[in-house]
Parts: sequence; structure tokens; C-alpha cells
Amino acid sequence: MTFTLLRRLGLLVAALFALHTLLPASSHAQLAPAAPAPAAAAAPVDEYGRGTPRSSVEGYLRAIAEDNYVRAAEFFDMSATNLGQRRSQAQLRARQLKQLLDRDGYFLETTSLSNSPEGKSGDDLAASDDVVGVLDQSNRQVPIIMRKGTNSSGAVIWRFHGDGHNRYGFLLRVTQEGRLNQLLPDTLKEHKIANVPVGHWIAIVLALFVSLAVGIVISRVITGLLRKPLESRAHIPGRGVLAAIVVPLGVVIGVSIYRYSVIYMGIEVVARDYINWIAIILSLVSVGWLGVRIVDGLADIARFGMSRTNRLNSVAVVMLARRMGKTLVIGVIAISILNTLGVDVTTGLAALGIGGIALALGAQKTIENLVGSITVVADKPVRVGDFCKFGDVMGTVEDIGIRSTRLRTLDRTVVTIPNGAFASSQIENYTLRDEFRLDTRLNLRYETTPDQIRFLLVEIRKLLYAHEDVSNTPARVRLESLNSHSIDIWVFSYVRAESYDHFLEIQEDLLLRVMDLVKESGTDFAFPSQTIYLSRDSKPTAEAAKATGKEVARRRKEGDMPLPRFTNAQIEKVQDTISLDIPKE
Repeated sequence: MTFTLLRRLGLLVAALFALHTLLPASSHAQLAPAAPAPAAAAAPVDEYGRGTPRSSVEGYLRAIAEDNYVRAAEFFDMSATNLGQRRSQAQLRARQLKQLLDRDGYFLETTSLSNSPEGKSGDDLAASDDVVGVLDQSNRQVPIIMRKGTNSSGAVIWRFHGDGHNRYGFLLRVTQEGRLNQLLPDTLKEHKIANVPVGHWIAIVLALFVSLAVGIVISRVITGLLRKPLESRAHIPGRGVLAAIVVPLGVVIGVSIYRYSVIYMGIEVVARDYINWIAIILSLVSVGWLGVRIVDGLADIARFGMSRTNRLNSVAVVMLARRMGKTLVIGVIAISILNTLGVDVTTGLAALGIGGIALALGAQKTIENLVGSITVVADKPVRVGDFCKFGDVMGTVEDIGIRSTRLRTLDRTVVTIPNGAFASSQIENYTLRDEFRLDTRLNLRYETTPDQIRFLLVEIRKLLYAHEDVSNTPARVRLESLNSHSIDIWVFSYVRAESYDHFLEIQEDLLLRVMDLVKESGTDFAFPSQTIYLSRDSKPTAEAAKATGKEVARRRKEGDMPLPRFTNAQIEKVQDTISLDIPKE
């Protein structure tokens, strides 16, 4: 697996290098021709492009890459040197600095160098000085400093500071030849590509692949050490989360190892800066990749914790936060890559700020939906998995996104509702109800006697009080009305059920018991329309009606006819004596 990954990375590096050779010179991060800083039309412009610390470093690197030390000398401040020796001394310093950079030195990243004519502010140096690199010699670091000045036409220029020139010769005397040059045979040092020895190019490629392999091994060790603490102490399934970050973390570590190793080996600064932009972009992409995986991992950990504590109502918050976090990471990395490639992102961001008002006016609905999504997540009227009603649409919430919410309807179709409309409208959430309503009418025939009605009122109330899944407040059983074709008894109560299917089971049991009571009373249900009987009518039996009348008379005599209501003692006597009869599996 590691070999396959390295092979793919190799193809990526080759493609990036080919792209680098095809890009115009202005897109190179380090060796690009220095463009003069923006200035007014009448402002003087330096012909060597030394207007900023960044452009001056890039100009010097371009000159030594072309082996043009006459031009490279223009980037050194030799004003304190004798006029007759100034040009020759400047060329000597340009060569000495290159030799020192090849051995144990480096310039700061392009993005770290100031691209302003005023230089970088906020450091401990004078306003006219900027640190642009470091020479690591004999266990001590010597800064490479540039100083701001002006040329003969009055243009601002930045050149390497003259105070460091004498140190260059001293450092060369106390420093041995570069480590790589001590090991390479003369053939690999004499043959050159782009003015760089072939051996250095080979070393760069080997260093990159070896560094990536070592980085992935180190990443596996780190994630392996973290897995057990996550699972045992934090009770988090670390295997899946950590496995997702092994490769991006390994690439980040590998690129860091590579960038240090090429300096340590003494690879020429020109070769480093030719390939450095690829390392920077690879590092940024791997950091973004790692950031996205970390966001996903944190979201999975949060969801796992919520499932353990039964806080599933916050899952939508986690999903929205994950999407916004990943969007932020990708945006930051994209801006960093553009900045590395030499694109002026500051101007672009300023243009975005100016155009933000126009964009906001043209994207009011989009912004409204974004605010609506935040409202839905924060207010929590619904959660993923809830069954709700929005206008005429009923369904189960499948996803709460940044722009819209998706519902799975009863017809198994998916309805997408913009969050702006979803948050500002009435939403009925059926999942959050604590009890289900039982509301039905019993339409009895007009042949039903008052005593039979009294019997049914008492027995149905007793049934509701006795059933363990029916709430006693209220448990209404009332003679409601005398309709044109029936005598109506209203049965109303609330049922405690875990789900709608469970409620239907309880309602079915209650209605079947009510039907038994109606039959037991000797009456029957009415027809909802006039009926002409052409055959003998099967009227309620007189014997059953007579028996019901005797039973009501007996209960009246014994004081056991609780009309119009049950007493508390009578309710407690029958409460929860009936349960839903579910056969055992």
C-alpha cells in the first residue's frame, strides 16, 4: 500500500514539475522575474526589480540560476566599498552567498517575505531592515538581512546589507564543503541540468520519496499510540477516526522532513527553489486534507458521544458544523495555494469585499437559506429522523443542509425545502408528541334504551381507567348528541405509546373491547342512512335488554352506578387492571 501511495505521489510530483515548466515565468514562486511594486505613473521604477524584499530575493535567485553574477551583484549594497573595487567585490559576495546557501542556508518562504516597498513591520529590526533568510553555520544561525535604500533615480530598492559581507568570507573559511558534494562522484557534479549538478536533482527526488515513506511510518506509529487511549479512556472508537488521518498526517510529516533534509544535505539553493513550490503546494494540500479528515473525525466522535448519551437532537448541529468547517479549511488552503503561485490574493480579497454588497443583493435567497439553516439547527424544531408536517407536505427529515432540508414523504419521494422558508413557517413535529389522541364516536341505534346507554357509559369509562396505556386525564365517555339516525357517544382519551404503530395496536385493542361491550349491552351500531327493510328486522333481543335493565337497577340499588362521573376510589379500584394482550414470541 505504501509503495502504491509513493508511486502515485511520484506521478503527482512529475505532473506538477511538468506544469511548472509550462507555466509562465511570472507564476514561479521563487525564481519568477520580479515585477515592480504598484506605483503611481510618475513614480520612479527600479530596472532590476528591487522594489520589495520579495522581488529582490527572487531577482537574485534568478540571476544566480542563470550564472549571471554581474546582474546578481546589483542586489548587494557595496556603498562602503572603494569605488574601484565595488563591482568586483559585489560579484564576489554574490558567489559567496550562493555557496553558503548551498551548504547550510535558506531564504524564507516566499509568502513570508514582504512584498511591500516599506518592508515588514513589527519585528525587532530597524524600519529599513528585513530578515530574508538564515545561514546555519557551526551551530549558530546568522541572519541574512536586506536594507532599504534608493537608486540614482530615487526609486526604492532593497539590497543585501553590507554589514554581512565580511562575514560571508569568514563563514566560507570555517565551513567545509557541502555534505552532498563530499559524497557525489565528480561525474554527477560536473554534468548539470538548469545550471545544477545532476547529482543534486537525483538527491532531491530520493529525499522526497524517502521523506514521504518515513513520514507515513511515523504517522502510523503516532496513530497507533493514540488508538488505545481514545478507546479506553475517552470511550471513542479510535480505529476508524485515526486510520483516516494516517496518510495526510504522514505527508505533512514527510514534507517537513524533506524540507529540512535538503538543507542538511547541502543541495544547491537554486535546485531547492526550483522544486520548493511543489513541496509547498504538496504541504498545503496535505494540511488541507488532514484538516478535512480531522473535521470528519471530530464530527464522528461527537455523534458517537451523542448516541451514547441519547442526545440525538444535536446530530443536525454536528452535521452543519462539519460542512462549514470543511468549507473553511478548503477555502483557506485554496487562498494559500494561490498566494504561493504568485497570485495577488490581497487584491482579490479586497475586490471580494467591494463586490460583497452586490453579491449579497443578488444572493438574498441564498443568504436567507443560510441564516434559516442556522435557525433550524439552533432552535431545533425538527431533527434528522423526525416525522413532521410542513404546509401540505408530511414526511421524515432525512437531512438538514446548509441551503435546504430534505423530507422523505409517505409516497417515498424526496421533497427539498429551502431553509429560509422552512424556518419561517409553521412546522408540526409528530415525533415529539408525548401521547396519542384517541377520538371516536359510537353511533348507536335509536332502539337503544337509556339503561343500555348508562351501562355503556359506565363500562367504557371503566375500560379506559383500567387500561394501563390510557391516560386518566381526561378519559371522556359522554352521551354527546341525538342525531337524525343515531344516538352518539363520544369517546376521548390520550394513549401513551412509543410510536404511531404502537398507538394503532392499543387503539385496535380498545375498539375491539368497545365492540364487545356494545354487543354485551344488547344494542348495536346504527346505519348512517335510511334503510328500507324488505325482510324481517333482526331487532335487539328483548331478553338482553331486560337483563341489562335488571343489571342497571341492581347497581343503582347498591350505589355502584358512577354517573355522571367516577369517584377517585372507584377509579383506583379498576386503574391499570387491563393490559395490551401481545402474544410472546
